[in-house]
Amino acid sequence: MAGAHGMSDISVIIPTHRDAGRAVSAADAIWTQALPEGCALQVIVVDDGSGDDSAERLAERMDPRVRLLLLPTNVGRSGARNAGAAIADGEFLVFMDCDCLPTGSGFLQAHLAAMRNGAVACTGDVLGAGGGFWDRYQREASLRRRRQHGAGMRYAGSSQNLAVRRDAFEASGGFDTGYRRYGFEDRDLLLRLSALGPIAWTDAAVRHLDRFDLAQVSRKMAEAGAWSSPRFAARHPDAYRALGFAALDARERRWLRPAARLLDRCLPSLAKRVDSLLEAAWIPYAARAAMTRLVTGLSYLAGTSRSLTGAD
Repeated sequence: MAGAHGMSDISVIIPTHRDAGRAVSAADAIWTQALPEGCALQVIVVDDGSGDDSAERLAERMDPRVRLLLLPTNVGRSGARNAGAAIADGEFLVFMDCDCLPTGSGFLQAHLAAMRNGAVACTGDVLGAGGGFWDRYQREASLRRRRQHGAGMRYAGSSQNLAVRRDAFEASGGFDTGYRRYGFEDRDLLLRLSALGPIAWTDAAVRHLDRFDLAQVSRKMAEAGAWSSPRFAARHPDAYRALGFAALDARERRWLRPAARLLDRCLPSLAKRVDSLLEAAWIPYAARAAMTRLVTGLSYLAGTSRSLTGAD
């Protein structure tokens, strides 16, 4: 759907890897968004080298208005987003993960208003779903990021819900493809964008539909500590310390290394045991949240020790 001059005003880019069903739902949800009169919309779904039947399923089920980009090999989260941006027509780019859905029909309008008001980029809340422990935990995590943004940490947002002016995205160099695994690629981009102009926090929110368990979250935190944090810490040391990650980094805290190596062996079983308690209503929520923060923090610490040995 092109604008009067052949350019879409907004291009929404949705990367996916072996998750065709939710990618279709995410794209369908974008077409229901309300937009100002004369504002054109483009939706791009990027299959990041799934290597299964995802490409066929996407082609069969996707709305014909969607532009489908099939990458022959898996390039990672940053590379997939950059590939989508490279073929986008829009003056404004919106990135949303395939396991997310906008919470309302004004999602794109809120991002668009912020950027037309001078922001080079904007982020918003990433909320949970289902009403259980992880729903509340994600809501509180998003509120914490919102507060950090308000306190001046313009890199507190998430690429699950990120909009950016195309010219600023190109000037910044886009996502750093050195972040192939989980973590930090969004904060890295926001830091580079903040050097170009204001970053806004909008009322545009998404609901994260992924089903969580503590073992899964702990694995992601360990992955971020092992593979993504060294790159971020080297490029943005002040931000790394301000976010609190340096305090749980075995590379910077030599005295923590023996404990980190021990934790790396026992944390999977600990995460499973704690996870069985997280939906127990008889345990106060504050206690369950504290246990979750403890296990995920220790998982991050254990991950940082892996980067010292090169262990996967």
